[in-house]
Amino acid sequence: MNAQQALEGAYNQFNNGGLFTYAIQYYGSGLGYLVVMVNETYDSFISSAAPFFYWQFLVNGAPASSGIDGVTLNAGDAIAFGLEMYVPEVHQATTLGKKHAFQLLAAQSSGA
Repeated sequence: MNAQQALEGAYNQFNNGGLFTYAIQYYGSGLGYLVVMVNETYDSFISSAAPFFYWQFLVNGAPASSGIDGVTLNAGDAIAFGLEMYVPEVHQATTLGKKHAFQLLAAQSSGA
């Protein structure tokens, strides 16, 4: 199964009392689907103000190189999401950096 299927399974198991919510956004074929909200806490991208915070997708404690639909899980793998402040020097070449670049481009395209 991929990480998206695991996340959907967790939602189905725990959401009977509203204990777990999430939202995803499609970032194109290069990144796939990335989580933008967990338990009503959203990425905080405002095109004119920093700092920016994004949900980072982790597999076995390490940042994933693609979205939740592009990561095939093996037995014993653990996935997690951490809300992380975007730091250009740290994240520019990572999935989090690509997520930030996508948001910047979308904001520029919309005239924000």
